[in-house]
Amino acid sequence: MTDTGTRPPFDEPAEDEPFEEDPRYRVAEREMYIAVGYWVAFTVVVTATAWLIGGGKKAEELTFVLGFPDWFFWSVPVACLVFSGIAYVLVHRYFTDMPLSADEGAEADRAGR
Repeated sequence: MTDTGTRPPFDEPAEDEPFEEDPRYRVAEREMYIAVGYWVAFTVVVTATAWLIGGGKKAEELTFVLGFPDWFFWSVPVACLVFSGIAYVLVHRYFTDMPLSADEGAEADRAGR
């Protein structure tokens, strides 16, 4: 490949160009921490519920809820429904709807939004 003297659009800025951090970066980083925390909490709750209710039981000791073993019923369908509600609240309360392209953000700023 030969060098044509032009920079690719995502190359590092030249030293004489000041770096300007996109304000959407901080919002995206905050939302990433919320999402990872949600995922960790969901994983811990599902695993702990299944282990605490069904761990170490013999087949004769199992009880059933709606045809499912109780450990499965409480750790999968119920936990998924509860965490779906939590995800809904997190998205509507803590996540920000923002444009992904730089052009749309500039237009929204000019419009005073």
